[in-house]
Amino acid sequence: MGKSLRKIKREREKISSPFHPDVMAAWNRGFEAGAREQRRSDIEHLVKILEGLEDIPGVGEKTAWKVREFFLQRFGAVDETK
Repeated sequence: MGKSLRKIKREREKISSPFHPDVMAAWNRGFEAGAREQRRSDIEHLVKILEGLEDIPGVGEKTAWKVREFFLQRFGAVDETK
Protein backbone atom coordinates (compact mmCIF):
# COMPACT_ATOMS: atom_id res chain seq x y z
CA MET A 1 0.00 0.00 0.00
CA GLY A 2 2.88 2.39 0.69
CA LYS A 3 4.20 2.28 -2.86
CA SER A 4 0.82 2.89 -4.42
CA LEU A 5 0.18 5.90 -2.16
CA ARG A 6 3.54 7.39 -3.10
CA LYS A 7 2.75 6.81 -6.76
CA ILE A 8 -0.63 8.54 -6.42
CA LYS A 9 1.00 11.44 -4.56
CA ARG A 10 3.66 11.81 -7.29
CA GLU A 11 1.00 11.81 -10.01
CA ARG A 12 -1.01 14.43 -8.11
CA GLU A 13 2.13 16.60 -7.70
CA LYS A 14 2.81 16.41 -11.43
CA ILE A 15 -0.66 17.70 -12.21
CA SER A 16 -0.73 20.52 -9.64
CA SER A 17 2.91 21.55 -9.96
CA PRO A 18 3.48 25.13 -11.13
CA PHE A 19 6.51 23.78 -13.03
CA HIS A 20 4.60 21.79 -15.63
CA PRO A 21 6.98 20.84 -18.48
CA ASP A 22 4.88 22.58 -21.16
CA VAL A 23 4.69 25.77 -19.10
CA MET A 24 8.41 25.72 -18.41
CA ALA A 25 9.19 25.10 -22.09
CA ALA A 26 7.03 28.10 -23.06
CA TRP A 27 8.65 30.21 -20.33
CA ASN A 28 12.14 29.25 -21.56
CA ARG A 29 11.22 30.15 -25.16
CA GLY A 30 9.92 33.52 -23.99
CA PHE A 31 13.01 34.11 -21.86
CA GLU A 32 15.31 33.31 -24.79
CA ALA A 33 13.32 35.60 -27.10
CA GLY A 34 13.56 38.40 -24.55
CA ALA A 35 17.28 37.87 -24.07
CA ARG A 36 17.82 37.87 -27.84
CA GLU A 37 15.88 41.14 -28.18
CA GLN A 38 17.84 42.70 -25.32
CA ARG A 39 21.15 41.74 -26.93
CA ARG A 40 20.00 43.26 -30.22
CA SER A 41 18.93 46.45 -28.46
CA ASP A 42 22.22 46.66 -26.55
CA ILE A 43 24.23 46.25 -29.74
CA GLU A 44 22.24 48.98 -31.50
CA HIS A 45 22.78 51.32 -28.56
CA LEU A 46 26.52 50.62 -28.49
CA VAL A 47 26.79 51.22 -32.24
CA LYS A 48 25.09 54.62 -31.83
CA ILE A 49 27.55 55.53 -29.08
CA LEU A 50 30.54 54.42 -31.17
CA GLU A 51 29.26 56.32 -34.21
CA GLY A 52 29.10 59.55 -32.22
CA LEU A 53 32.51 59.40 -30.56
CA GLU A 54 33.81 62.35 -32.58
CA ASP A 55 31.06 64.53 -31.07
CA ILE A 56 32.68 64.24 -27.64
CA PRO A 57 34.98 67.19 -26.92
CA GLY A 58 38.61 66.12 -27.00
CA VAL A 59 37.99 62.97 -29.03
CA GLY A 60 39.27 63.21 -32.58
CA GLU A 61 39.21 60.88 -35.52
CA LYS A 62 42.27 58.87 -34.41
CA THR A 63 41.06 58.35 -30.83
CA ALA A 64 37.58 57.38 -32.03
CA TRP A 65 39.13 54.82 -34.38
CA LYS A 66 41.25 53.40 -31.51
CA VAL A 67 38.15 53.00 -29.34
CA ARG A 68 36.21 51.33 -32.16
CA GLU A 69 39.14 49.04 -32.91
CA PHE A 70 39.31 48.07 -29.23
CA PHE A 71 35.63 47.07 -29.23
CA LEU A 72 36.04 45.08 -32.45
CA GLN A 73 39.02 43.19 -31.03
CA ARG A 74 37.47 42.70 -27.61
CA PHE A 75 34.01 41.59 -28.64
CA GLY A 76 34.57 40.39 -32.20
CA ALA A 77 31.97 40.14 -34.89
CA VAL A 78 28.42 39.64 -33.67
CA ASP A 79 26.27 36.88 -35.15
CA GLU A 80 22.69 38.21 -35.07
CA THR A 81 21.18 34.88 -36.17
CA LYS A 82 21.44 33.49 -32.64
